[in-house]
Amino acid sequence: MDLLQFVLNFKGTPPWLNSTAITALTDRWRPETHSFHLALGEMTVTLEDIAMISGLPIEGRALTGKVRSEGWRQRVAGLVGVEPPPWIHETKKDPRPSGVLFSWLQEHFYECPENASPAVVERYARAYLWNLLTQVV
Repeated sequence: MDLLQFVLNFKGTPPWLNSTAITALTDRWRPETHSFHLALGEMTVTLEDIAMISGLPIEGRALTGKVRSEGWRQRVAGLVGVEPPPWIHETKKDPRPSGVLFSWLQEHFYECPENASPAVVERYARAYLWNLLTQVV
């Protein structure tokens, strides 16, 4: 998943990887149920599993700190380079008053352009991790 640099930001050494086990699990992954289908039954990925795979700590203080809803659009722009538009439908309530819709994220970061600068690749990587952590994990 190319998360090594991300992991190394939180842990000094790369995690140990068992390539045979990873290959076996990849063959048994079912994206429609977000689980592995094994001979013993179905297995779902837990927070502890993610910690072991990524090498990220799951105990201690949260990495996010305090969450504030005001100014969230500007913070999104600082991370991915694009500011989400304000909600303009007068007859409908804003479905996400302090967050980005998944459709907006896919619309703007579905595929990184070829020959993109390192800064643009970094923005797309952030959007990919964002999607991975919110939609998959």
